[in-house]
Amino acid sequence: MIRILSLAFIVSVFAPVAALAELSVPHFFSDHMVIQREAAVSIWGKAKSGAKVTISFKGETSVVTANDKGRWRAKLKTGKADAKGATLKISSSGKTIALKDVLVGEVWLASGQSNMVFTMGRVPAYEELISAANYPLIRFFNAPTVTAIEPQDNIEGEWSLCSPRTIPNYSAVAFFFARKLHQELGIPIGVIKSAWGGKPVETFTSRKALNTLAGTKKLVDAVVAAEKTYDPARAMVAHEKRTETWKAAVKKWNETPTNERK
Repeated sequence: MIRILSLAFIVSVFAPVAALAELSVPHFFSDHMVIQREAAVSIWGKAKSGAKVTISFKGETSVVTANDKGRWRAKLKTGKADAKGATLKISSSGKTIALKDVLVGEVWLASGQSNMVFTMGRVPAYEELISAANYPLIRFFNAPTVTAIEPQDNIEGEWSLCSPRTIPNYSAVAFFFARKLHQELGIPIGVIKSAWGGKPVETFTSRKALNTLAGTKKLVDAVVAAEKTYDPARAMVAHEKRTETWKAAVKKWNETPTNERK
């Protein structure tokens, strides 16, 4: 696991986006989130070009100005861990976004493949643990499994408090890690899970970093080239063909006596 994420832009037909942008922040800046303790955390979003943006939280205030593309980024000092939820306010041009029940603690990014994706609800032996899992100071943001050729400035999702209702969808590895930290440190723990089974590490690495090495730059160039010639209909036919081949192999395997399987 590693600590703490990325950005892009949109276009308007009639006027520059900067002139029309409403105050907004990505989904992972939302109610019930956890922000890193004892740090100057980054908070960013969009607003009208040149507009002042004021961010305030627990007595700390930061004021920045949106650039000509309507983008802004602020630093906010967080102080010591605090399990008492507070409201983080972001204001600009007469509009205010109020993020409620924000805690200060440890924030970790849980990324990887199927081992990280594997959820608590898939283990029958965890049923008793799940039924008693009331940890409101442990919170998860489960990022969706979506792809994009260009960096994105937002993703769907929301923060949730650990409870018997939510924990079945939590990564088992990430939950046990978060619980251990919470029990040992006695402070709020936030986990942003962004994992996808079978994905190589390059998919979790920035394009800028990949382009610095000849070997990984070839991978980037190949993906970009493939995107230009991508045909959804042809891809679906190929997918269905592979699926049928897999189903046939599974059927043959299941019909083969155990002592003859290789």
